[in-house]
Amino acid sequence: AILVIEFVYAIVGIVWLTQYYASCNDITAKSVTLGMYSECGLCAFLVCITVLCVFDPTGRTFVKLRATKRRQRNLRTYNLRHRLEEGQASSWTRRLKVFLCCTRTKDSQSDAYSEIAYLFAEFFRDLDIVPSDIIAGLVLLRQRQRAKRNAVLDEANNDILAFLSGMPVTRNTKYLDLKNAQEMQRYKEVCYYMLFALAAYGWPIYLMRKPTCGLCRLARSCSCCCLCPSRPRYAPSVTIEEDNCCGCNAIAIRRHFLDENMTSVDIVYTSCHDAVYETPFYVAVDHDKKKVVISIRGTLSPKDALTDLTGDAERLPVEGHHGTWLGHKGMVLSAEYIKKKLEQEMVLSQAFGRDLGRGTKHYGLIVVGHSLGAGTAAILSFLLRPQYPSLKCFAYSPPGGLLSEDAMEYSKEFVTAVVLGKDLVPRQVEKIGLSQLEGFRRQLLDVLQRSNKPKWRIIVGATKCIPKSELPEETEENSVTSNRLWTHPSDLTIALSASTPLYPPGRIIHVVHNHPAEQCCCCEQEDPTYFAIWGDNKAFNEVIISPAMLHEHLPYVVMEGLNKVLENYNKGKTALLSAAKVMVSPTEVDLTPELIFQSQPLPSGPSVQIGTGAITADRRNSSTK
Repeated sequence: AILVIEFVYAIVGIVWLTQYYASCNDITAKSVTLGMYSECGLCAFLVCITVLCVFDPTGRTFVKLRATKRRQRNLRTYNLRHRLEEGQASSWTRRLKVFLCCTRTKDSQSDAYSEIAYLFAEFFRDLDIVPSDIIAGLVLLRQRQRAKRNAVLDEANNDILAFLSGMPVTRNTKYLDLKNAQEMQRYKEVCYYMLFALAAYGWPIYLMRKPTCGLCRLARSCSCCCLCPSRPRYAPSVTIEEDNCCGCNAIAIRRHFLDENMTSVDIVYTSCHDAVYETPFYVAVDHDKKKVVISIRGTLSPKDALTDLTGDAERLPVEGHHGTWLGHKGMVLSAEYIKKKLEQEMVLSQAFGRDLGRGTKHYGLIVVGHSLGAGTAAILSFLLRPQYPSLKCFAYSPPGGLLSEDAMEYSKEFVTAVVLGKDLVPRQVEKIGLSQLEGFRRQLLDVLQRSNKPKWRIIVGATKCIPKSELPEETEENSVTSNRLWTHPSDLTIALSASTPLYPPGRIIHVVHNHPAEQCCCCEQEDPTYFAIWGDNKAFNEVIISPAMLHEHLPYVVMEGLNKVLENYNKGKTALLSAAKVMVSPTEVDLTPELIFQSQPLPSGPSVQIGTGAITADRRNSSTK
């Protein structure tokens, strides 16, 4: 009430100064006073908005629920809990709408708000921590994971030779055989179509990659329709939907290909329409490769984030198939929207009929995407494959909770997925957001409760390796105590146990890298060596805490990682020697690039026992990054 009075008082003061002191001779004093009133009014307004978003009106019900739980679990407890959940979900729905500046929404968007509000309400229920707790918990979780990996490598009897990007490497790990011409061609194809997925992000990513020269190139090509209405910006054969007044997105897509000297790529259709379950995309014709490419944009707006978080399992609407194929709900609806758009606008007919003299009618179809676009592209491929049996899909950094097991196995026939390093998003098995949020919450609270060190000491220690004595001990007694914390599972946990597990799509190429051992400050640090291995769809079931878990999800970082694999391979035996020592002892095998990149298991022999110490030391160096 005091803030509201102060806000009204500031408005009255501003009106009073502007209307009744117009002829004031001291302009400076008047301007300063007017500025002070304006600042006070703005601060009061922002505080009111913050209170509206942060204040929890269900706090009284929450206190009653906690008091009742301490006495007994009865019908009143259930009623209070139900009222608490409804109130918290309502509060989160209001906050989401305020954050997205939405007052009127479609029915589908209202459903998305409700589902995500329930998710946030469950996650933050009974969670009494502050941001510094989260930072300290992340530091401890990361060190715990590293300690566990080192403990595994210290064991004498195990098949794990090293951890590359947090993934265990054994003698049965299959590397891409880049010496094989067919395998090399396939990998180069994966690198090539990443350019199409990157272009879908339009001008934001284009300027992020090229902040100086990119801005000049866009400025020369852009022309605002309000200032220069007579100047044509696009070719007549290009359809642009809902771009901004300067056409920056469509121009950035075109400039992206021109900068890469891909002059044979023609843009046929670009949709910049962005809404919940409605993802931007474009369609291009690549005359060099004789392909029609559908490229779907990844997450770039709050509305895309709502689509990401709507992670219930939804049946794939594939004709002639029973209902056991399930997919991520938000991406299934996005794929249906794109398919409907392609049919209504006859986009693919225009693309395949683009230049009949050059044989576009017989071109193949490629579907690509990154992040949200990767998941949508994989599901869209299911919908289009009955019409285009030779279709191929390249999904870069796809979400882990995308397809049910049988749909995932079927997708290996036409989907190739790429995961870089410790990327967070592909490790979200089951429902995207739900399982990982609940699992993360449990681990975070557990490691914080077990630690008896000050937070400042933990956070400062993040800049260096935390000694083992600083980590919370995991004794049997602590384990029992931790289990008691979760005797009564939340509704979220119960829902997860009954849900269908979802996995990343297709055959997965996992780009991993080995960091060489740290040297003294006067020596030049070696660059990490990148490898490409075939990943197991069910192995991405743990979030690896690392500073790189978000960075390695960025589309241009994924492209750099793909290219570095080729660079390392082309350097030959000298460049690969140090990385090869991580995987096998020098006494075990002849270190040649041919053997390293073969998919067959590495040979073993009696010399394994001799080189055990060297293996362990090199293993631990590989797992400390």
